Amino acid sequence: MIAVLFQTAIATPARIIHLQPQQTPLTVHVEKQSLNHLQGLKKFVDEYFAEKMDEEKVPGVAVVVVKDGKIYFQQGYGYANVDEKKPVVPDKTLFRVASISKLFTATAIMQLVEQGKIDLKNPVNEYIKDFQLDNNFLQPITIANLLTHTSGLDVNDIGMSARTQNLLQPLSEHLAKRKPLQIQPPGIISTYSNYGIALVGYIVERVSRIPFAEYIDKKILQPLGMQHTTFLQPPPPSLKSDLAIGYEYKDNFYQPQPYTYEHQVPAIALSTTATDIANFMIAHLNQGRLYDNEILQPDTVKEMQRQHFTSDTRIPGIAYAFQEQFRNDVRIIRHGGLIEGFVSQLILIPQDNIGVFVVCNSTSTLDSQFIREFLNRYYPIENKPNLAAAKSLKALRRLNGNYLDTITSQTTIKKFFEPYYFTVEIKPDNTLVYDSRQYVQVAPMLFLSLEGDKYISFKQRKNAIYLFDGIFTLRQKNWYENLSFQILLYKIFFSIFIFACLCQPVKLALIYFNRKFKLFNFIHLPRRLSFIITENQSSYIISRTKLLIVLIAYVNLLFIVIGRLIIPYKQSEFFRIIYGVNPAYKILLSMPIISGGMTVILTYYICLIWKNKKGTCIQRIYYTVITGAALMFLTFLNYWNLLGFRF
Repeated sequence: MIAVLFQTAIATPARIIHLQPQQTPLTVHVEKQSLNHLQGLKKFVDEYFAEKMDEEKVPGVAVVVVKDGKIYFQQGYGYANVDEKKPVVPDKTLFRVASISKLFTATAIMQLVEQGKIDLKNPVNEYIKDFQLDNNFLQPITIANLLTHTSGLDVNDIGMSARTQNLLQPLSEHLAKRKPLQIQPPGIISTYSNYGIALVGYIVERVSRIPFAEYIDKKILQPLGMQHTTFLQPPPPSLKSDLAIGYEYKDNFYQPQPYTYEHQVPAIALSTTATDIANFMIAHLNQGRLYDNEILQPDTVKEMQRQHFTSDTRIPGIAYAFQEQFRNDVRIIRHGGLIEGFVSQLILIPQDNIGVFVVCNSTSTLDSQFIREFLNRYYPIENKPNLAAAKSLKALRRLNGNYLDTITSQTTIKKFFEPYYFTVEIKPDNTLVYDSRQYVQVAPMLFLSLEGDKYISFKQRKNAIYLFDGIFTLRQKNWYENLSFQILLYKIFFSIFIFACLCQPVKLALIYFNRKFKLFNFIHLPRRLSFIITENQSSYIISRTKLLIVLIAYVNLLFIVIGRLIIPYKQSEFFRIIYGVNPAYKILLSMPIISGGMTVILTYYICLIWKNKKGTCIQRIYYTVITGAALMFLTFLNYWNLLGFRF
């Protein structure tokens, strides 16, 4: 058993930054294409997906481009259902667009702002009655904070989905049960929050006194003629047969993904067609109107789409739900979506009255790749940074290191089961590598990608270095937070507990052989060491201490081994935490509580042993070392949010 255990363990509006001519003496000329040539656009899109769909293993795609208040181009490619060979039809095939749902929720709340029923600067708690957010800071969380992801709430996606419709929770009940802790003051940093936008949707429901999905249908979908769009899960019978199946390409074939039922409906649950989304984009590009129907007033549209927060005025930020991107001299607002078996991207270019939407029924990066290629073709960046002109970054070596989200999972077990780390490395060629892309410095602590399409910046606050990437804020990890150090600690703890488990059985074996074969008559050991090995008489306190040490070591070892066995399967259907914490996790997380209780008692016994000078000095030191390791292990587990039921 010990051998098996051992083998298992070793396993302020933003401004666009223009590069100075001397910084880019060599540029790659990219010829700008005109969107006025419809045949050119059609040829480009057809050829792109003909090549990329098979390469990226995507069975079906729908794309639509709107221009000057109408649908300019739309097309479906591949299959909505691979087995039935059902083709993608842009005005009929429904796709799940996940977080693009947030744009509809934000539009709904802005309608209530227009009516004077809501003030975005008011505290959230003024509009909810069934429960209240816990404000841990003097400044209250406002609705505007929720819309810009600056609430300071921890991110907790545990239990956000259900496997069946019967398990779906009412929105108010779910939000009350899954209420996250506020661990940062509002308005300081941005951290993407599904819960925050779901709460906005609940406020729409409370204030309007209409169920959220019904409100969206009456106030947005019907006026825009979006007859093939719904927040209901699953879609109603009239639409259900047209819902595309989401896939994952695995083991050389397309594997259908289960339909997940989302508790946080306003943030995630929208199903729609490319044609319907086109109407929504047109309305937002046309001052809130589609033909004779108005969903928002022009001033409200302008307010919704302007920047309301940025971590650094030199980089893009966030409007109300829309995220910003700068490309050449054009400001783009966008949002993406990701859910089981589906990815999507929606971008608006208000300056040119253009919108693009693309959705795939496979979890890939083809959606974002297409948007990038579209922008490269029609909004090319002529003055890309030149690597030969990159300035020396030797003085910025301190930026090297691992970075993590400043909020995500600080208070839940998600920190352990779904850790996200990013590495920043400064190369000898004076480029900075982050998230698999190369950047050059174009201003103090401001970096631009070699493609010329993305800015990131750094700031030092007190003793910490922060990286700002759009709406995401990352913090450079302290030395003790590095995964390599944490793994080293894990191995040390494992070794100590293995030793503690082996020590007593080995001692008992030696006592047995000594009695039977007079072993130590032939092996000459120092008298004190021989006594420690063979002595079997001890006081009550010593006996209980030995027993506790063995029990604690075995429980901790069992926790480590079972956890190590479970981790590789955390993305499997049974172990995925988006469906909640299943019994296996609960049993696993009960072990540190049992071990912790015994460790407290053991600490008391150790104090008595030293006070009364029980046992030999070597014994006392040994017991103290094991007790210290057990206490440090509890600290280690607490760091990873594994001490207690934090979910």
